[in-house]
Amino acid sequence: MRASLLTKLVAAYLVPTLALLVFAPLLGWAIARRSLEEEVGKRLVGSAGAAAATLKGDLLLTLQPGDDGNRTHRNVLAKLEAMRAAGNVRRLYVVDRDRKMLAGTGEVPPVGEPLPELERDRVEIERAFSGGSVSSSVTFKGLDGRTYKSGYAPVSDSEGKVVAVVGADASAEFFEVLREFGASMVGLAVAFGLLGLGVFYAVGYHWLLGPIRRLRGAAERIGRGDLESPVPLSGDDELGVLAEGMERMRGRLQSRERELQMMLAGIAHEVRNPLGGIELFAGLLAEELEGDEEKRSHVRKVQRELGHLKRVVEEFLGFARDPRLAKESMDARELLDELSDLVRGDADAKDVILVIDAESVRLEGDRATLRRALLNLARNAIQAAPQGGHVWLRARTVGESVVLAVEDDGPGVPQAERAKLFTPFFTTKQKGLGLGLAFVRRIAEAHGGSAGLRPGEGGAVFEVKLPGKAA
Repeated sequence: MRASLLTKLVAAYLVPTLALLVFAPLLGWAIARRSLEEEVGKRLVGSAGAAAATLKGDLLLTLQPGDDGNRTHRNVLAKLEAMRAAGNVRRLYVVDRDRKMLAGTGEVPPVGEPLPELERDRVEIERAFSGGSVSSSVTFKGLDGRTYKSGYAPVSDSEGKVVAVVGADASAEFFEVLREFGASMVGLAVAFGLLGLGVFYAVGYHWLLGPIRRLRGAAERIGRGDLESPVPLSGDDELGVLAEGMERMRGRLQSRERELQMMLAGIAHEVRNPLGGIELFAGLLAEELEGDEEKRSHVRKVQRELGHLKRVVEEFLGFARDPRLAKESMDARELLDELSDLVRGDADAKDVILVIDAESVRLEGDRATLRRALLNLARNAIQAAPQGGHVWLRARTVGESVVLAVEDDGPGVPQAERAKLFTPFFTTKQKGLGLGLAFVRRIAEAHGGSAGLRPGEGGAVFEVKLPGKAA
């Protein structure tokens, strides 16, 4: 299935735009989160550093397991609590090099016990013991289910050796808010992008595809030989320029067609007049040769050839002449009855049986040209049928179309000749111009239909498919 021009434009331009609308909020969210995380990390490192400045490393080294609640421990807790309140952080705590608790506010293990959640920040803590202040690279969920982030600062003894690290935890709940905000922005971007896509498609369907469909229709009409209907113009854009070019082309083709018609009319006039004269004098000669049967037989041969030549001229002119259709609503069965009457004599001469098999369906078309086209098919079928054979004249509906068919029980059409049957001037007959089937197809296409061959069982079926009309 071919994609329309509008679909290709949507794929080429709007899909990347929609992707940009989706990824832009995601990128903005990532940048905002990173900036806020860095800012929170700096604040936590500052709080941890301020607390570390109030503590003495030598006293911290004296704390041992079981010292919870002694004077040194209470003094350290008091300082940590004061700094926690001043820095507005969740908790402050001090750990040794083995990440075991020395003192801490909030829910912390006893002195000498490890703090399990510090395993996630062991790299950052090692850096703090190297003398630097650092914030954690990841956030974590507390026991209360909220998101937190940590900062670390070293505590030195009197000799300047780092003996402990102060950790500061603070809520990073705004990260969740930011994540939800980012998700909402992505959702809004997708919604507005899809809305814009729908609006663009709806507008483009009328503004872009409308003129293209009209140009396509005009091109199809020209292809069918309709040079009378003008090409609809559609503005000053590229499509308008294309429409103007097609209209100029149609005008030139129409002029060329009219010139050809005038030339053919002149040829017909110049050929018909001598033929009429020859026919007249041949008749007079036949009268003068009354009684001389041998010479009269030669004259009759001349007269037969003249008749054949006249039919060739008429057939050629009929094919070359632009069909003028006077459409009317008609019953397909009635049309086939008329056709049967016209070929009855030819059929009786070969004892061919004519069978009409037609549904009561209506179609719209030019009765005279359709009858002439079907007459070509019927005569061909009678010629192809064997002595005493059958020819079927059929009419049926296929979807919204009416199919008129002429079928015979002759030898059929060889496979090698089927592709050329409707080509002008192709014929398998000794005498014939090869325009009969080409004329049938031209009339069918002029009616907005088609003509073709459908091989039958032991014969051939020629079909003319036309637009139907409700009864």
